[in-house]
Amino acid sequence: MFAKRLMTGVAAAMLALPMAGCGFFSTPDSHEPAELQDFKPLVRAKISWSADVGDNSGFLTPAVTDNAVYAAGGDALYRLDRNTGKKVWKAETGGTVTAGVGTDGNYIAVVTGRGELEVYSAEGKFIWKAPLSAETEVPPLVGQGRIIVKTADTRVTAFDLITGERLWRYQGQAPALTLQGFSQMAWAPAGILVGQANGRLLALSLDGKVVFDAVIGQAHGITEVERLIDVVGRPWVDQQLMCAAAFQGNLVCMNSMNGQLVWNTKVDAVTGPISDSQLMYIVDSESRLHAFNRQNGREAWTNSDFTYRWLSAPIRVGATVAVADFEGYISLINPANGQVVARTRIGGPVRAPAAQMGYGAVFQSAEGEVAYLLQEPLER
Repeated sequence: MFAKRLMTGVAAAMLALPMAGCGFFSTPDSHEPAELQDFKPLVRAKISWSADVGDNSGFLTPAVTDNAVYAAGGDALYRLDRNTGKKVWKAETGGTVTAGVGTDGNYIAVVTGRGELEVYSAEGKFIWKAPLSAETEVPPLVGQGRIIVKTADTRVTAFDLITGERLWRYQGQAPALTLQGFSQMAWAPAGILVGQANGRLLALSLDGKVVFDAVIGQAHGITEVERLIDVVGRPWVDQQLMCAAAFQGNLVCMNSMNGQLVWNTKVDAVTGPISDSQLMYIVDSESRLHAFNRQNGREAWTNSDFTYRWLSAPIRVGATVAVADFEGYISLINPANGQVVARTRIGGPVRAPAAQMGYGAVFQSAEGEVAYLLQEPLER
């Protein structure tokens, strides 16, 4: 069985027929990435530390706990010191890591190209592994006594965190064509939030029952490409809102306690949303960065300086919003007006979201650099 895939850009998301096996790729599209514009530096983007964990497919993302940073690359899982980035330990995995990292601080989970979920302790000791029904690039969700895995055949499977026993499986609907980009599940008061390839956001209970099934986008058009409507990235959840976005769909925000719609707005998203106390940020299919008022969904500003530079999901760094691109440039944005105020660079394209750590963020490039970025005042 072969997976038919179409590359939409240098480091963009890919389209894939949901079939097991390897695939072939078409050539990149004809869009020319924008040249980076000059700007007036107002703050400094400082790489506090960096570490090399090995090349990856580009969809691996680090995980941060109270006392460690976990990252994977090649056929290895690493624990890094939060303060220095030094490698505390390295665990050889049973194959190339394709999905991860997921952790609750005590257990760390990854998925390998052999289609196996592997679980390790915080000290790097192998605990157990379990076969999966298909490949995946979605990081496992770890917590509440379970490890949740979403595979490419649209199945969501829960394993007992301690024993590895399979507890339940939910089977989603498999459309003819799906968007092969970064996706991630999230915990919410309503349950386990899982974006679907049919434009819907599911909340599943800890025993695998559907709590709610929300429409994030509805398919339009005639061709399969026109009807792509995948929920993308990681849903945003805080005490007030849970929000999700769909490719060729909408950004939808609901009350995190009862699931009632708060607002929705049209946006052709390729990343999940992130929010601060005032605004919600998201990247569209042309790599424009949007900011919306989190109270009513009205657009506050749009930055079009990065068109077709295939931005990663935005993340807060100090008082700014950071985005990374296909050349490894990380730009810091003033949330008040959307203007660039600082820039730095790491080695290789950044395709997966960074992980929040304190007032900074930990980025991972496809070439294996893991870097902790901070915002600092300009030196006078």
